[in-house]
Amino acid sequence: LFSLQVLIPLFTGQPLPSEKLQEVMEGLSTSLKQFEERFLQDKDFIIGSEISLADLVAIVELMQPVGVGCDIFEDRPRLMEWRRRVEEAVGKELFFQAHEMILNIKEL
Repeated sequence: LFSLQVLIPLFTGQPLPSEKLQEVMEGLSTSLKQFEERFLQDKDFIIGSEISLADLVAIVELMQPVGVGCDIFEDRPRLMEWRRRVEEAVGKELFFQAHEMILNIKEL
């Protein structure tokens, strides 16, 4: 989503066609559902009760749509709660420092 909404238009000078965006959003929704069901399940973190590298890699990927204005955590309580736990585990200040560039990408 990030590359489609930011990088491709930046390089081509053309906006993303709305039908392509809709297709990508449907695929993203399916992927998020699978992530919740297969990886998070009823656990605090991907691997279990403690944060791991898997959580850190996943949160970096999942924050990219947020940077382009698509809050993928909204209306997904399990995903939102996992994000909150990741933020808490690494510390909110460090979490937002690590994602500062992606969250402010529209300002670049």
